Amino acid sequence: METLAKAAYWYYVQDLSQKEVARRLGTSQSNVSRLMRSARELGVVTFDISYPIHRELDLEDELRSAFDEFGVRDVVVSQAFSDTHAPGDSQAAVMSLARSGAEWIQDNVVDHDTLALFWGTTVKAMVDVARFDRRIDAHVVQLAGEWSVDPGLSGHNLVRDLADKMGGRYSYFNAPAVAASAEEADALLSTPEVTRSLEFARQANVAFLGIGSFPTDTTRTFLDLARATKAEVSEAKKKKVVGQFSGRFYDANGEQVNLAIHRRLVSLDLADVRRIPTIAAIAHGKGKAAAVRAAIHGGLIDVLIVDPDLGRSLLT
Repeated sequence: METLAKAAYWYYVQDLSQKEVARRLGTSQSNVSRLMRSARELGVVTFDISYPIHRELDLEDELRSAFDEFGVRDVVVSQAFSDTHAPGDSQAAVMSLARSGAEWIQDNVVDHDTLALFWGTTVKAMVDVARFDRRIDAHVVQLAGEWSVDPGLSGHNLVRDLADKMGGRYSYFNAPAVAASAEEADALLSTPEVTRSLEFARQANVAFLGIGSFPTDTTRTFLDLARATKAEVSEAKKKKVVGQFSGRFYDANGEQVNLAIHRRLVSLDLADVRRIPTIAAIAHGKGKAAAVRAAIHGGLIDVLIVDPDLGRSLLT
């Protein structure tokens, strides 16, 4: 019982990965996963959920029916309620979505899968709150190179942290996500290491990423990281871009737009992303309705994870 309590404390309170807990105990990650399950079953670990996840099942059914023809197979609509956060509270909505996203991964990603991530604030929140009660021996990879040296914006941190929590493995994309010029991007794309990283991403059978709307504040961070010029932003507006997915801008039909900025990116384009068998997209806020609707129409989303405000906006 003491070992159970010690392992549970390290994992749930100190936020150590199952890999680190296993190292400290001198055992395997699979045994740590069994210990966590036993700790819950025996009452060593109990949970007091301060942001319970409420699923809006009727709205999920409506959305699934409305977008089934475009390939949407599953829908999760989560709403957080608590004593201190009312429905519609943005922070609570993000945390609820993040937990729903982590729960979806636990229920749907299995051993030997390759899971590809693209950096985003909601995806980062999902990784931060993720807890798994079983080991998932999956390979976690990046859909694009590295956006920033800032740890809070790091794709490296995302794949490493999620893989550690799952008990899987990860591969870094050791290149910048955006180059200073098209020529520099071409040079990077021709290197063996970048070719290998892109091939990992292409071989993914599950992708998990957020959606950015354009032109709004939701893409400002992305444009800043991409060091977009005024001319590049102006071109995107002229060509009626509505959203950003995996770093690529698309129109109202969900088709990638031919833009100068794309020629500086080191990432999969939307044609490659679309070939991934299961694409889970997570988004919140009714301001993203046009971008999400376009991505759905373009066949870019198989699993939709949204808050109720966005979900209802998609039906209007």
